[in-house]
Amino acid sequence: MTSEIVRVRYKGQVTIPQSLRERLEIGEGDYLSCELHGDSLVIRKIPAFRQSSYNDGIWNLIGTAEDKEGCTDISENKYRYLGEKS
Repeated sequence: MTSEIVRVRYKGQVTIPQSLRERLEIGEGDYLSCELHGDSLVIRKIPAFRQSSYNDGIWNLIGTAEDKEGCTDISENKYRYLGEKS
């Protein structure tokens, strides 16, 4: 188990050592989960999910079913579900 000492700064901020960030591939903007286990603080990286795109193949599959509003081709209305395309 890798262990490093860090110092708590103003407002409870700590810096995760570079060697650990590289090993876990933690970068700016990533989210971490903090859990208390007895007297230990466990920090875990939360996996990132790719944002849905207008060109995702899922729209072809979804469009083959009828939704609750009676639309038979949801893929044609994907902009309504994802917002206006910019």
